[in-house]
Amino acid sequence: MNSSWTDAGDTRTRIKICGVRDIKMAEVAIEAGADAVGFVLAQDSPRTVTVEDALAMSCDLPPTVTPIGVVVDDDPALLAKWSPRWIQFHGNEKEDAVAQYEGPVIRAFSFSIEAITRWDSCRHVDRLLVDAASPGSGTTFDHATLESLRLMPTTPLLVAGGLDASNVGPIITQLEPWGVDVSSGVESSPGVKDPGLIHAFCQAVKDASSP
Repeated sequence: MNSSWTDAGDTRTRIKICGVRDIKMAEVAIEAGADAVGFVLAQDSPRTVTVEDALAMSCDLPPTVTPIGVVVDDDPALLAKWSPRWIQFHGNEKEDAVAQYEGPVIRAFSFSIEAITRWDSCRHVDRLLVDAASPGSGTTFDHATLESLRLMPTTPLLVAGGLDASNVGPIITQLEPWGVDVSSGVESSPGVKDPGLIHAFCQAVKDASSP
């Protein structure tokens, strides 16, 4: 069975649970219906795990769930260890750095029209992730401005930033994103995932994605 992360025929809103730090919580995310699990490899985050631990956990995921490494201006040695798995660049990486990664790429950035236009035109980017100005803070961005774009990106787009079970449904209805990404919105405290909140979030996405 193919992962919905790469299945073009799957029209559901994909779910990425980011900032998972242990296999038990990864299993909770999988049971709840996550399509992808994000491992924060960047330093100085309450959700950081080592690339070795992330690799070990990724080996325990079923083939239907995609592991994604999240980096912020990381060194080539770390990227080489994670390659050829999905990577999410979440820093100040330029197009040439993105092009050098040997694997599929999510380019994450704080919302702006200029950033969407820039990265949508980059042929080395497989997914766009639009976030708030302070990623991981639980704050949102201006969804109305994104909705008002005359031409939506051709690259599949994920929405992040301040999502939780209470607001993700209306956001899916408003923006119809390819996927949604959540981290702090399913935590009881920074870096501590809550199984109940994960299940509630995934259920809200499923309800909003149903015909």
